[in-house]
Amino acid sequence: MLLMLPLLLLSCRQRPASETNDGPYRPDWQSLEKHVAVPDWMRDAKFGIYCHWGVYSVPAYGNEQYFHYMHDEGVGLMNARQRHEQLYGPLTEFGYHDFIPMFKAERFDADAWAELFRSSGARFAGLVGEHHDGFAMWDSRYTRFNARRMGPKRDVVGELEQSIRARGMKFFVSLHHENNYYYVQVQPGWAADNPKYARLYGCLMPRQEWYDMWLDKSCEVVSKYSPDIIYFDAWMDSIPEQMRLDFLAHYFNHAEKRGQEVVFTYKYKEFPRSIGMLDHEMSHPDEPDPEPWLCDYTISTGYHSSWGYVRGMQYRSHIDIIHKLVEVVSNNGCLLMNLSPMADGTFPQAQRDIMENVGVWLWSYGESIYGTRPCLVSHETLPAGERVFFTRKDGALYLVFLDWPGKGVTLDLKALTEQVVGGSVRQATLLSVKRNFTCPFQQRPDGLTLTIPQGARLPSDAAQVVRLDLE
Repeated sequence: MLLMLPLLLLSCRQRPASETNDGPYRPDWQSLEKHVAVPDWMRDAKFGIYCHWGVYSVPAYGNEQYFHYMHDEGVGLMNARQRHEQLYGPLTEFGYHDFIPMFKAERFDADAWAELFRSSGARFAGLVGEHHDGFAMWDSRYTRFNARRMGPKRDVVGELEQSIRARGMKFFVSLHHENNYYYVQVQPGWAADNPKYARLYGCLMPRQEWYDMWLDKSCEVVSKYSPDIIYFDAWMDSIPEQMRLDFLAHYFNHAEKRGQEVVFTYKYKEFPRSIGMLDHEMSHPDEPDPEPWLCDYTISTGYHSSWGYVRGMQYRSHIDIIHKLVEVVSNNGCLLMNLSPMADGTFPQAQRDIMENVGVWLWSYGESIYGTRPCLVSHETLPAGERVFFTRKDGALYLVFLDWPGKGVTLDLKALTEQVVGGSVRQATLLSVKRNFTCPFQQRPDGLTLTIPQGARLPSDAAQVVRLDLE
């Protein structure tokens, strides 16, 4: 163990320059701006899936921030501390670290996860590499609190990387450990108040040592797994600027050596849009943004809404998810869907069924989503309340109706002016999984009139697609 200590204390700033600065990118904003923030493959992919899964999946209460709320001296989320002490014992006897041996992941199957992601229509996929709780889901040399040495005793990130890439999807990792140092304050006398837990409960470490560990872990994920996308949670401005620059130079140079076009995401105004992809958590712009962006969205809803699995959680329907995807894509975004596996490594059947139905729609009507670009106008609400969103690709303009107008109905789409359409419409086709229907139409400079054929049946329970083929 003593022989490993020097390795544990290395930081990216102390490593050979070949690991951070050997390449076209230097750790300064001017150099990093040469990086393409959002490559075309990301703009084409449109839909990805990741998972919040970790030690917090064991108590499965409140939300994935149980690590914080179990220490909250106030009421906390759903009285998490009071419940914790009644079920597991006082914090002087039972700490968050005591859940780690219970996180066995005995039914985790990386191939099964990747198959679910692919059948659901995802083009990129992955998981939370580390949440605020300080437990790394990969085989890390910088902390013993990792899934390879404790709990599952498996390199979860590594296994998923192989399974996801083997199925043709891009690999995604999100990192949320920038908040680990601040998110809980361990009190004297608690079970957690022990130096051996310092690299789990960041507040027990000297701040500079913790900063170094943040950088070490982040660079390690890049060096070991070469993710195509790294997602940062909020509060990245709490990390010293030079460390953020060092990380990005390391990531971009590592990708350059591999011939990889990579993406990193961020929230708020913590990074320039010229080098990263802005993320809107559970929200999105209502009109096309000139720059591509990301929306991360979770499958849970209601009173028990959580990103990680909790008992009794309620779910959004596949229709809700498809509608959100359409809204996001029409406004120049990509949707990142979060699923919530249970502690044993399996997904509740309800989550699986919902996502399989999302996949049915995408495998049937995905031409209106994948590879598309936004129109000048993203959507229109018709007088009867029908919502229709617009995308375009390869000489076609797609009308995605979130509300079925009904057969035999004539619609006046005033948003589809000659300028918006960008050409003469040659044919209008209502897409269906069994039989497509040609739609009568009349194009005018100030709009387009479209009739749903009398013989058309409801093609989908989620959203209907009309393709306008242009001359």
